[in-house]
Amino acid sequence: MRRIGEVDLSLGRLFEGHVNARHLIEIHAAPELRSKCLRQMEEGWLFGVWGADGARPVTATGDRLSGDKRFASGLGHVDRAIVSATSPQGQRLFVVDAGDTSRHDPGAWRMSGMQDSRSGGFDCEGLTGQLLGGPDIYTREPHFLGGTWRIAAVTLGGTVGLLERAAAALRERGQEEAEPHLLRLSPIAGRVLSAWPAILRAGDVACGEDGMAAPEAAAARSLSVRLLSEEIGQDAIAAVERSVGLSMFDEADRIGRMARDLACYMRQAARDAFSAKVGRAVLMGDRPLGDWLDG
Repeated sequence: MRRIGEVDLSLGRLFEGHVNARHLIEIHAAPELRSKCLRQMEEGWLFGVWGADGARPVTATGDRLSGDKRFASGLGHVDRAIVSATSPQGQRLFVVDAGDTSRHDPGAWRMSGMQDSRSGGFDCEGLTGQLLGGPDIYTREPHFLGGTWRIAAVTLGGTVGLLERAAAALRERGQEEAEPHLLRLSPIAGRVLSAWPAILRAGDVACGEDGMAAPEAAAARSLSVRLLSEEIGQDAIAAVERSVGLSMFDEADRIGRMARDLACYMRQAARDAFSAKVGRAVLMGDRPLGDWLDG
């Protein structure tokens, strides 16, 4: 995910969604559905996870859906999507056919970044889905917020890609030894190097036995690296703008485009709530902060 994010954040977004979908299917799907979906993935089908509701929240009556999703990435590319829906039994997940273009609304995506993610609205009205798992599994840890380490990996990849593009532009200008640029960019590169092992550790915890034994702790660890990668990315954008200058604000400039994609990708919901959640876990809980560094 990091490597893909270095090259193209829109592609990284789609790949992260596919990895998330596979994880949910492997954990929660009934044997027949699991076998079918995994076979389709092996055949090259792209899956996604579309959780954000639009103006009409998605509801389910039996296996029949109504309402719409927004920020659905991969319209026209995603073959199957996992969508969340409210039902009398609680929140449910359904695997649906995402290929019907009459249900796509790419015009709903009016953001300045992530244009190639093919995001937009998806109409679920009258759509039949295949039930995935039991009620209220979508937000169960360590598979929900505990999975935000994946977003951190893609984000860090985007930051690496941005820094590499900026460095290449400075070398082309003969400014590779210019001390102001080095003083701006070098500390951020160092933070990138330090953040990557923490992201890998968060992924190992969330996907392993430690995560199952202490799911809320795994979620807090993943959120911490998610927030860290965002902070590094924000600082990288500001530093690159100062070093590269006005040229990156040209609509066609590849550095500017990478910066816009990164800024858009990092804007996840409920950032302050997540920061408070991490603080309560690592500072106000029963476990000393130092223990988090060792385990």
